[in-house]
Amino acid sequence: MYKKKTIFTVIATVLFVTNLANINNVNFNHSQTVQAATKKLGTLKVKGTKKVRLYNFSGKATKYYAAPNKEYSYTAKKYLKIGKTKHLAYKIGDNSHWILAKNASLVKKTIYKKAKIVMPKGYTRASLLKAYQGKPSKAFINACIKGMNSNNFSRTSQSESKKDNLTKINPAKLTKAQTKELGEYSVRLINDARKALGLKPWIYNANVEKLAQDIATEYTTNKRGINNGDHYVAGIVRACKKNGFNLNDNYVEDMAGFATANKTMTMTEMKKNIYFGLKQMIFGYTGPTELQRNDRQFYREWEHAGDLFNTQGSKHDGDYNYYGFSISKNGNVYSMHYISVPTFIINSSEYNQSFEL
Repeated sequence: MYKKKTIFTVIATVLFVTNLANINNVNFNHSQTVQAATKKLGTLKVKGTKKVRLYNFSGKATKYYAAPNKEYSYTAKKYLKIGKTKHLAYKIGDNSHWILAKNASLVKKTIYKKAKIVMPKGYTRASLLKAYQGKPSKAFINACIKGMNSNNFSRTSQSESKKDNLTKINPAKLTKAQTKELGEYSVRLINDARKALGLKPWIYNANVEKLAQDIATEYTTNKRGINNGDHYVAGIVRACKKNGFNLNDNYVEDMAGFATANKTMTMTEMKKNIYFGLKQMIFGYTGPTELQRNDRQFYREWEHAGDLFNTQGSKHDGDYNYYGFSISKNGNVYSMHYISVPTFIINSSEYNQSFEL
């Protein structure tokens, strides 16, 4: 068996994800509301801090105004002739209320898309094994740099869903449902990469999830974390024995982490931290942030990847694992515990004394 290692990086990640609500009402100075037509072309936001005059279809000023700094759906656009000059305008009400383009800015449409890990050409199990053994080829490192660049979910404003943007979580006090969601999310990403390499998928398992939570508790109780520079082996061994595994070292944990003074964050922010941690492990990247991703000197550690892809030069290469995920906190540092148990350990009477799937 092979011990698992960790990248000692604490990632300070500040992610601003704006959720743009569609406000379909126009606020008028006569307390009247005009509903936007159902078929909208987009959304705009009123500029400035003062109310903005609205016009009718003929370009004449009305007695109505749009509220400052508000968002409205628009259903048409045209040039209105006001005096001798034509002005681009947008229709924001079903009674021919038009706002001049100079008084509003268009709001970019939010696009939701599932995060994915796409493996670059040149990243093979054979080349990974050489890297795992300390002899990465130049072509393999180039593939890893390409992978860090092309898998960009962690450094864009993209999110998986509107719900993720709106849901605030405390990473140190996740609910059972939130823990499961993050576990299934992270194993989905791992399996994206495993599938590309022709490997069987890892399987999320509730009892391995319990092991993951017990390991996180050991870290928290003993004030340990990724900032200590290594795995907390004594705690991992205790948690494994508590869950029925006769293991005397760390054979189950891969770990990454990030630092923030915030006690809460959106589900989107948390998923981006998980994503970046996995990218680091898969592509052997040890830089603290995305900014150093094109610097070759930061590509030097593939022990994690050897584990994630069951490629370590042992008779168990090509195996698959059962998986759970947890988070612990030490000060302002959050450690993410990617916990997996290989099938050969689960099937071994020597190592598995009472654990059941």
